[in-house]
Amino acid sequence: MVDQEIDSLEYERVLHWFYNMRDKVPLHLKATCAPHYYRILRQEARRRGEVIDIGTYGLDAVTRGCLAGTSYCFISHDGIVQPCGYLELACGDLKSSSFDSIWRYSEIFNRLRELSLYKGKCGRCEYQDFCGGCRARAYEATGDYLAEEPLCVYQPKAAT
Repeated sequence: MVDQEIDSLEYERVLHWFYNMRDKVPLHLKATCAPHYYRILRQEARRRGEVIDIGTYGLDAVTRGCLAGTSYCFISHDGIVQPCGYLELACGDLKSSSFDSIWRYSEIFNRLRELSLYKGKCGRCEYQDFCGGCRARAYEATGDYLAEEPLCVYQPKAAT
């Protein structure tokens, strides 16, 4: 599918379009596996002078972009626990460990939850708490799940 993927500028454009559609359709739109959307939502809300809370933005106000290993995980058909279905890193095996033990003590999960370990732009981004970048795309592009998100065009304001 490499020949079908969009580049970072098109990705940004599509997410802005998606944000603008939220007031034009009679249903709640949910961005899934699109962590930058939560940065864009906050940028646009600030630009419009809007408060971000449950009343104005529903569940988008209280969720985060990439949930891999922080508040979500994937369990394969053979009991292997991963941060998400796209980030194929074994964090534990339910045939030999409890889910609770894997969730609490997996080194990978704990590193994903420690945002100060994120690298590159993601590590210094002021939207890190809301976006987090896609950890699967970072891993696919670099071999490091803590690396910066490769499809993000945003340049953080935070000091380098």
